[in-house]
Amino acid sequence: MAAWFGITQAQLSRVENGPPVVHLDRLTHWARVLRIPMHALWFDLSSKPMDAPSPVDGETRLHLIRALRSADRQIGGKNLYGTVLAHLAAFAGPPKQSPSIPRQALTAAASLHEMAGWMAHDSGDSITSRQHFRQALALAVDSGDQLLVGQVHGSLSHLACHEGNGSAAIAHAADGLGTVVGEEATAGVRARLFALQARGFAAAGRALDCHSSLRLAEAALAETAAAHSAWLSPFDRTSLNIEVARCLLRLGDVTAALRTLDGVVVDEPTARVRSQALARLLLATALVGQSRIEEVCLLTRQTVDLTHGLGSAVVLDQLRHLALLLRSHASRCPEVPQLLDRLRDTFRERSWVTLPLPAR
Repeated sequence: MAAWFGITQAQLSRVENGPPVVHLDRLTHWARVLRIPMHALWFDLSSKPMDAPSPVDGETRLHLIRALRSADRQIGGKNLYGTVLAHLAAFAGPPKQSPSIPRQALTAAASLHEMAGWMAHDSGDSITSRQHFRQALALAVDSGDQLLVGQVHGSLSHLACHEGNGSAAIAHAADGLGTVVGEEATAGVRARLFALQARGFAAAGRALDCHSSLRLAEAALAETAAAHSAWLSPFDRTSLNIEVARCLLRLGDVTAALRTLDGVVVDEPTARVRSQALARLLLATALVGQSRIEEVCLLTRQTVDLTHGLGSAVVLDQLRHLALLLRSHASRCPEVPQLLDRLRDTFRERSWVTLPLPAR
């Protein structure tokens, strides 16, 4: 069966024992290989799932973006990027130069391009990610939704930080903050932008500025504000704590990072699989700094188990980084060599995560 599907036996075992697969391209291929009748499927086998869907109204657009956002947290950008591309044509609406294009259609297209940018980033493709973010920014500006403009600047700031460009990260965050001044319901957007600005300061080694921006992010998140636009990605206490921990680790304050992460990692992971995985890996990295290797091994094993169905190159890169840190402890902790063997198997099984994204 693995040969029919074009995967390894180990990958097939993970499919059988893991969470439900939701990537329609893969499901359609497997259904056809196994000749499963239409009435036994929850999706339409006769259709072409990756073809652009028919145009949809505003409410349907919003529900779709929410559903894709929720699925992304659980299964990762690699599994969903192609699906998002398929919807972009329908979301684009009339040509951009058309005077009749509704504002909500522009907002929806901007939101979907930003989502595609995050999924490309999660797939390890920074070039495609930046292209989507730039398109999202242009569409958000055309839509007149200043909060969305600010959010996309935050996405560009995150990407710059991920690439180690602290000055660009600071500049994008500052542009975003300048955009949302005077807008209603800005608390979550401003908190996110201040946190991203802090990451840029940490990358640039500006510790005082970093802590100042983190305090501003805390203050913004504590504000009582009206409900934010449904087109915006949520930014909550867990999101902020992960950003704070990233900053503290970059600045070398391991003890403070551990305190921050203590309330983020939960025993029973929620639907936010990727966030929980990243929080565990940040915590494990901090524990390496204190030579608490047995705890690191436990967290790493938990992360591998948690993410076996997650299509995230970002998480995979963090696991690789952790494997490098653990190598120097292999002779002092008997658990490490066995864990490193498991990680090598994991990287081999998940090599599909690093395959090129489908063409746009």
